[in-house]
Amino acid sequence: MSKGTKANPFKDRQARKAAGRFAPVPGQQDVVSTTRGDTVSGSQPGITFAQGRPEKMMTLADLPEPIETPDATGDLSEDEEQILALCMRGIQQFEDAWWVMGKAMANINNRRLYRKTHATFADFAREVFGKSRPSAYEEMTSYAIGELLSARADRAFEGKSNGVSSRADTPSITKKAAGALNPITKDYGPETSVAVHETIKDATGQTVTVKALTGIVQQLPRKQDQELSQEQLTALVRELAVKAGNERQTSDSQASAVAALRIAVKQLEDAHRALAPARVKKALEEDASGAATLLADAKSAAERAAARASASLPRT
Repeated sequence: MSKGTKANPFKDRQARKAAGRFAPVPGQQDVVSTTRGDTVSGSQPGITFAQGRPEKMMTLADLPEPIETPDATGDLSEDEEQILALCMRGIQQFEDAWWVMGKAMANINNRRLYRKTHATFADFAREVFGKSRPSAYEEMTSYAIGELLSARADRAFEGKSNGVSSRADTPSITKKAAGALNPITKDYGPETSVAVHETIKDATGQTVTVKALTGIVQQLPRKQDQELSQEQLTALVRELAVKAGNERQTSDSQASAVAALRIAVKQLEDAHRALAPARVKKALEEDASGAATLLADAKSAAERAAARASASLPRT
């Protein structure tokens, strides 16, 4: 334990996590959140958030066993609707988990709540969460992007089959992608980072990979070197994204041509193995005239392939 560290009430955190439960808060009424967001009395302890809003974190035990039903057809039954809603809630909880933790750490750091057990936030992050101080700060910077996207997603679901759909116009973003945007978030704020992410997605028409995002962000000037308006920044991002997309298409086209050539060579090799002497001898014994004609065709095709390959080789 670091110098100045106090008794740590979080020491059983990992045990509670492994058991898939949270210790009840003394004096707290047990509550369970339904899929509609209401709260009812229950036997499992919940977690009390700020302003006294109770909510239950889902665990594996909250989901039924994934029993295979290959014969299931038609509309979902009432039970199936409930299971689907519960599963969608679990998926959303998983998607939200990374930035919820980032905001929690930001609260602990900014409000100096770590002082209850540790002398510094660095000690707290390392001993409680197993994170280095730089890693914790990166996550605290990137959580704001997730919060913005979550706020957009708080509107009601659009109605589709079975009354369930993804939330409209809400681009998903991973923890690593949000982290790749941190230089922009630090310089211009999370709103601009989200605008940059959406600009790249619109310019390429594809899901934004962390590699592509990192490559574009690294080419952008830092605010201390050249301050840009959001319009200037997104225009530059669009230009870089289109350029990167064109380069990727050229590379993919070249790779496709090489792949096609590799397949052709493989087919020639397979034909060579098929013309094994023992197999040819047997064919001549069965039908000398027919086999001879096929062998002549094989020789002619091989000569044409060899001539074309020779002519295509670069001259030295």
